[in-house]
Amino acid sequence: MRWIGTVALLLSLALVGHGCCMEAQATAALNPAANQTLKIATVSFNALVLQSNEAQRDLSALETKYASRRARLQALNGEVEAARKQLGDTGDKLSDQERATRTQALSAKEKQLERDADDFRNDSQADSQQAFQRVAEKVFAFLQEYARQYGYAAIIERGTDAAPIVWYAADGIDITGELIKAYNVKSGVPAPEAGGQVSPARPSSTVPAKPAVPHR
Repeated sequence: MRWIGTVALLLSLALVGHGCCMEAQATAALNPAANQTLKIATVSFNALVLQSNEAQRDLSALETKYASRRARLQALNGEVEAARKQLGDTGDKLSDQERATRTQALSAKEKQLERDADDFRNDSQADSQQAFQRVAEKVFAFLQEYARQYGYAAIIERGTDAAPIVWYAADGIDITGELIKAYNVKSGVPAPEAGGQVSPARPSSTVPAKPAVPHR
């Protein structure tokens, strides 16, 4: 009869659905991770490095190292500005020879200032980058350990407000602050004194694609 065929069809569909359900359950049992929510966070890597006690200590030491050179540059810059002003104020009252002599002396000072400023910038930036990289390598290794220890599937660089890498992230998933605290504890470096100086030439704010770390 027709109703017998209908019942048979419904029964076969039920068995197929039951089989699919059992297969899905078996897959989940064999792969528990498939049933778990991935734990993902964001981080500002440069901020993590630069705001660590270790980086603040090292960059403050560079500020002290370059303080005397900075002072000499400021003094030379003051001399150049004073010579320019004096030449501008009295230039029309000087003889051609005296004006030429002062102009030549001013030009020599300006060139010296430019050379010294370039040397200061290049040297201080190189030292600052090296200091940043030393800490960045340690922080990068620490980040791997931290992610494994607390079960993160991914920790993603968030970028900056001006140049975001992640276009949207829910509130509360950025862990930069807690990573800074955790790294400070691990490094054992105390917080710098209030009012401490920062580096003479801040390292580039460009986020490294991957800090150089020793081969494992």
